[in-house]
Amino acid sequence: MFPAPLRLFFVAVPLLVAAGALAMAAFPRRMTQWQMRGPDGATRRIEPSGTRLLMMRVMGVVVAGLALLMLFASFAILP
Repeated sequence: MFPAPLRLFFVAVPLLVAAGALAMAAFPRRMTQWQMRGPDGATRRIEPSGTRLLMMRVMGVVVAGLALLMLFASFAILP
């Protein structure tokens, strides 16, 4: 039997990882836009390609699934 703070750690970390991964899968364009300032002071936006956005969505779903699997496995393994 683990103490309460340690059990909370095994619940909170996978939930935070899953939430971040699902946010990355849901909004990949917002999470990967950068503004670049040129030497003349003009700003422009840099955006990733379509393939990179698709891969970010896929990997976000995969990481979220693994984090939730880790959450349920920790409940099954740790009493």
